Amino acid sequence: MNRLLIANFMRIKKNKLFWALCGVMALVSLTMVVNLIANNATQIDGAANIFVIPAEIAAAIFISVFFGTEYGDGTIRNKLIAGHDRRQIYFANAIMSTVCAFAMFVSYILPVMIFGFSFVGLPTVKTIGNVAVGIVTLFAFCSIFTMVSMIYSNKTGATVINIVIAFLLLLAALILTSYLTIPEFYPSYGMGESMSYVRNPNYVSGIKRTVLQILVDLLPSGHSIQFIMGVSRPLWALSLYAVGVCTACSIVGAVVFSKKDIK
Repeated sequence: MNRLLIANFMRIKKNKLFWALCGVMALVSLTMVVNLIANNATQIDGAANIFVIPAEIAAAIFISVFFGTEYGDGTIRNKLIAGHDRRQIYFANAIMSTVCAFAMFVSYILPVMIFGFSFVGLPTVKTIGNVAVGIVTLFAFCSIFTMVSMIYSNKTGATVINIVIAFLLLLAALILTSYLTIPEFYPSYGMGESMSYVRNPNYVSGIKRTVLQILVDLLPSGHSIQFIMGVSRPLWALSLYAVGVCTACSIVGAVVFSKKDIK
């Protein structure tokens, strides 16, 4: 597997798309920091907490195009002809995906640290924890995108599918989270402007709330939304969910790839 990893990273070193996406990540981060500075913000937390969303989209594009090119150029076939095991090929590519995604995270976080910490303020301990778990969440996204790209050999098709998955997961997380943020009580003003609290009929409780929360925790995009809106779940629990997604997608992807007919 070492030779496969070395070959992959040699290609990454010369890959213009990878460096362009790292540059875009840095630009997005810098734009957010400048906006906070312009608005006299005193906390950098908002810019730090949101990094998973642009990073997942960048990862979806890069992973799809990179592996699609491997299929198109016959690189995958040549690796098999050279005697490499399919599982080694898959997991070497999976490792490469996570390393590249981490590089995109670094590209994003550097402007936050260099300019944000200096002109806005230091992050809270909770935000530091969110960022740490967010990296694991980003790896979960990578496992999904790698699975799709290694199973579906068409570069354009895999790119479209992964980008659609990224946005659909975000949409699903937003919809599910919206139900969980409905307040249980809301203020009601009666005669003489006296205020009382009335139970909200749209509030979700009981088993329905438990199921919704599990779904939000299970979706990597659910983590992204919770980081922005305020995480109410233990960070270790979100990490376990992310590791579970990584494991499940890696196993499914490796099994299907091992049986795939590669021409």
